[in-house]
Amino acid sequence: MKKIVALLFLVCSAAFAQDDYIFLKRAENVTIEYNKHQFNIKKDVSQVGKYLTSNKLYFSNEFIPFDSFTKIDNIEAYTLLPDSTKKTVDHIETKHEFDNGIFFSDQQLKNFVFPGVTKDATTHLSYTETVSVPQFLGVFQFGSFVPTQEAAITVNVPKNVELGFTGFNLEPFGVSFSKTETNNGVTYNWKANNVRAFRGSENSLPVNRYLPHLILYIKNYTEGGKKHNILNDASDLYKWYHSLVQQISKEELKSVKSTAEKLASGQPDTNSKAKAIFNWVQDNITYVAFEDGLGGFIPRNAETVVTKRYGDCKDMANVLYEMLNHVGIKAHHAWIGTRDRPYSYKDVPTPVADNHMITAAIIDNDTIFLDATDSYVPFGMPSAFTQGKEAMIGIDANNFVIKKVPVQPKELSKASVKTTASLNGTDLLASENRIMEGYEKVEFIYGYTYKKETKTNEEYLNTTLKLGNNKTAYSNIALGDLEDRTNPFKLGFDYEINNYAKLVGNKIFVNLNLDPLLTESEINIEKQEFGKKIEHAFVKEYETIFTLPDGYKAVSVPEASVFEDVLYGFNIQYKLIDNQTLALHKTVYVNTLEVEKEGFEAWNNFIKSLIKANKKNIILEKIQ
Repeated sequence: MKKIVALLFLVCSAAFAQDDYIFLKRAENVTIEYNKHQFNIKKDVSQVGKYLTSNKLYFSNEFIPFDSFTKIDNIEAYTLLPDSTKKTVDHIETKHEFDNGIFFSDQQLKNFVFPGVTKDATTHLSYTETVSVPQFLGVFQFGSFVPTQEAAITVNVPKNVELGFTGFNLEPFGVSFSKTETNNGVTYNWKANNVRAFRGSENSLPVNRYLPHLILYIKNYTEGGKKHNILNDASDLYKWYHSLVQQISKEELKSVKSTAEKLASGQPDTNSKAKAIFNWVQDNITYVAFEDGLGGFIPRNAETVVTKRYGDCKDMANVLYEMLNHVGIKAHHAWIGTRDRPYSYKDVPTPVADNHMITAAIIDNDTIFLDATDSYVPFGMPSAFTQGKEAMIGIDANNFVIKKVPVQPKELSKASVKTTASLNGTDLLASENRIMEGYEKVEFIYGYTYKKETKTNEEYLNTTLKLGNNKTAYSNIALGDLEDRTNPFKLGFDYEINNYAKLVGNKIFVNLNLDPLLTESEINIEKQEFGKKIEHAFVKEYETIFTLPDGYKAVSVPEASVFEDVLYGFNIQYKLIDNQTLALHKTVYVNTLEVEKEGFEAWNNFIKSLIKANKKNIILEKIQ
């Protein structure tokens, strides 16, 4: 038997030979007990890691997350050195996971460092997690950020409790399943071997779209011959959510109502009233996230939020709910998962399915999704990170509807760029005006507000727009109204690029494709593990009017370049208006929110075609 185990380890070590650290085993043993209207849920968690090299010893820094719904006990952690010496962890620190000015959370960490780790050392961790709320049974991931040799979970339930579970990506990774019934209950087992590492990147689709994982939940229990639902389906989840909303403090809403009345007064129609209220919440309530026990699920009283002028997503949604309904506009609380939660309420009728709250307003028989946590999104457009996601809209105590937030068409996020350009010797002189709408506007204003930091306007435009080359100098910058929610955002500036044109003999070569849009977006197919994420669909239209230098004529003007696809494309046209003026008309569009791996090559062909088209020069020749 020892020879078989040793051989198996050699095989697995060979499979992970390129890795520095792996999990030899990760396991959970979940026991659910029910007695006298009370659940007792415990998870015995264990993991063993191995350092195959000394390159990443920082993995010795370990943490165990917990919050108001979980309790951690019986922690045992130690390092086993190659010579079998055992070094026990002797200090465990408890600290908050989030500690900044815009996020208050009850999520905490048990943090410690495995001592003495070195090549061929193994680290051992075990602990017991007690879950106090049956709706939060949790998720088990068969994969991790490093390879896992063996991952297993066992769930034990009494016969009067029905377990629900939904697996994702289990079959491709050979996750086995067995179910055993005894007189006392039912035992469920899942196991996987040799699961590769899962590491996402900033521009990739969420890892849980691909990661083999299991979402567990308690469907119901039977007591006294009667079945009681916990999370049998989405209706049970909604009933629980509604019960939490009913716990909102019942303080008087004097300021809420008077503010809503003032905002609605004089507005010509329902749409205008709703817009005025939405914009006021965007402007006057500062987003500060809270996760503190059930307080992370129960909105605070709207009067408190309006008075203190800050709140989290559910607080802002509730303020909108109260204000809109007070002035006669039907509005509802709506629970929703952002785009990094790839679940439907049908498949996952648990709190894992969502992580956000918005408001659904009914105006002219249309559902308008309002998310005031996005301070710049225009009224009528959802936040970009909720596009395409299901919203659970509460109607009353027993009724709800599930509606998908519509993906916004590319035409609503449009940027129009008009440029006049000329040459002074080989220096390019240009004046540009940009008009941005929809998410294009939101993206620019958000970046300028939160990412500019100590940069000057000139430095920020240079690093953000990247027009021409790194020699570009900006001047006469005219920023539009950053607070205007209604109209497109306008940005104007002049810029100069020294030695931009190339003078060869009596000819000048000049490129009028000044904006490098998307040219750095080619996907590294070998390294990109998961699909590409795109924040929003868009259209960008360019019109560049170039005045030829005196004494020169255009002897070569590029042919049109066109790439047409349903998902993305471009159209570049050149036109000689007269002997001294040449126009470039260019449209680039992206009409999708993601590119899966099977579409990488097509996307790269699009990007390569755009880069090739962008490199085309006009050729001017000195008139003899």
